[in-house]
Amino acid sequence: MQFVYYNKIKGVVQMTTFGERLRGLRIEKELNQEEFGKLFNMPKSRISQYETNKRQADDQTKKLFADYFKVSLDYLMGRSDIRTPEALTLDEELQQLLSNPDTLVAFKDFNNLSDTDKQEIINFIKFKKQQNK
Repeated sequence: MQFVYYNKIKGVVQMTTFGERLRGLRIEKELNQEEFGKLFNMPKSRISQYETNKRQADDQTKKLFADYFKVSLDYLMGRSDIRTPEALTLDEELQQLLSNPDTLVAFKDFNNLSDTDKQEIINFIKFKKQQNK
């Protein structure tokens, strides 16, 4: 399945599919489908189905492939032409952390901690701030 989107500058642009990206990355590594499949304990036929978009990999498999090729999931999925995102600044990383629902749960749980635990966390933050002066 080809994805198409409209870009105001370029006009209509066709996005690369997961299968096309997977095939291209596999070829870059100079692996045939059988060799690549063996790396992930998969038959050649499944790799072929992925590459021809006849079968969609599950999320965990996509993550394994992205890690193997050292590319972002967006690149592997054809959503971006940038292979790896640039490293986040500390502020961006903090913002990302604070926008993560799991992190927010941890902050909400702060109120449920004992006074001693709360004080230990506060002291640690003060210590880290003092270290950086």
